[in-house]
Amino acid sequence: DVEFYYSFFQDVHVMMFIGFGFLMTFLRRYSFSSVSFNFLIAAFVVEWAILVHGYVFEWNPVTKSFPVDVKTLLKADFVCASVLISFGAVLGKTNPAQLVVLALIEVVIQVWNEYIGLTLFCVYDAGESIFVHVFGAYFGLAVSYTLQRHHIVESTKESSSYASDIFSMIGTLFLFCFWPSFNAGTAYGDGRLRAIVNTYVSISASVILTFTVSALVGKGKEEIIHIQNATLAGGVAVGTVADKNIGLFGAMIIGSLAGIISTLGYKYLLELLKKIRIHDTCGVHNLHGMPGVFSGLAGIVVASMPWRSYYHENLSYKCLSGGEHRSAAVQAGYQCAGLLLTLGMAIVGGVFTGLILRLPIFASPDNNSYFDDSLNWHVPQDFVAEDSALGSLIKNILPTNMQLEENPKQATPIIVKYNPNTIEFIQEKSPRQSIQTVSQQSNQSVFLNVADLKNDQSNPTSPVLFTQRL
Repeated sequence: DVEFYYSFFQDVHVMMFIGFGFLMTFLRRYSFSSVSFNFLIAAFVVEWAILVHGYVFEWNPVTKSFPVDVKTLLKADFVCASVLISFGAVLGKTNPAQLVVLALIEVVIQVWNEYIGLTLFCVYDAGESIFVHVFGAYFGLAVSYTLQRHHIVESTKESSSYASDIFSMIGTLFLFCFWPSFNAGTAYGDGRLRAIVNTYVSISASVILTFTVSALVGKGKEEIIHIQNATLAGGVAVGTVADKNIGLFGAMIIGSLAGIISTLGYKYLLELLKKIRIHDTCGVHNLHGMPGVFSGLAGIVVASMPWRSYYHENLSYKCLSGGEHRSAAVQAGYQCAGLLLTLGMAIVGGVFTGLILRLPIFASPDNNSYFDDSLNWHVPQDFVAEDSALGSLIKNILPTNMQLEENPKQATPIIVKYNPNTIEFIQEKSPRQSIQTVSQQSNQSVFLNVADLKNDQSNPTSPVLFTQRL
């Protein structure tokens, strides 16, 4: 077992802690929390999942114990993936205590859902697209809706920067490289080979279509959020049928459609979901939810084609409903039932969990504290807490005849030099000369950008012009 599973376990482990962790660092004022809380939750979940999964699937009533091997650790990482997907839906809107409780509850519901699907319905799902991706996405969305259903989440801090988007791309590339191991982890024999090849082809196809569609909807320019996320949709979409004989062309079609669906989802659906009070920070509905459902539908189609399915190879010896005697049509029906069961348990479980997390004991962050590391961390000196205090301070002490102008060439510029103790105003007629002079004399000063101050956002890297018309 060690030789058979360990390399795949190692790859999936990297996906959980590095891939998911860095993928969520796109929020420029929440990167500490994104990668570190991912670390915390993943470490907690793998231990809790070993206990819950072992008790539900492997409990021996005679010895009153269950075995733990490398495959057990791999299964725990799969459960962890489901929780981290849900974490992406509520990223920046919860505190650590709420995240731990969310993980505590979700692991139990997810494991029991998978137990029913695998042992009672005999659903096959090699890459866990139904039991991990669909469940995690809609559980997280249900929690997000329940937590914020009485108000709309609007914060200027929910934004990225050039540097934070680069770090997020690191997570994307780790996930891309190791996704074949995720889908092939529990497969065996020829099925494992097919899972690796099909996933590789499918996820590569989704990359190509994501770049293409992003440029089309972006009027010739790419959108980084599409490249960070939708490029991975092919790995999700092929998961359920990854070990099946779908052929390279089938894998390519699945990945291409997934890339299109996911990219369009990020372009248009995120704002539509906000209108019905579902705030999806990471867009898990577009990366995991819709591609996961698409994968489940692909499983239904393949199950109805017995020459492509070979579904008997996947039936566990613990299957309780005679799956080995089913017709292809009956198996397709059970695949559909497993998908619907997962959606139902995820949504109901997510609403239940959200109601618990709303209890006063958890002291939920308010709207002004969303997406802000300074709420939970001692931040370094170059971190400017992103709230309206600094912007309001500068605006309030400006001379009354000063105003913000878009075009400094048409006005006399005022350079604002800010440091923790004083704010200076230096008036010059040459904007470029003034900026250069102040920058050379800045020492410990922090400079703010005029556009950022207008939006009450802080950017400690560039000067700000307050101007007065001549």
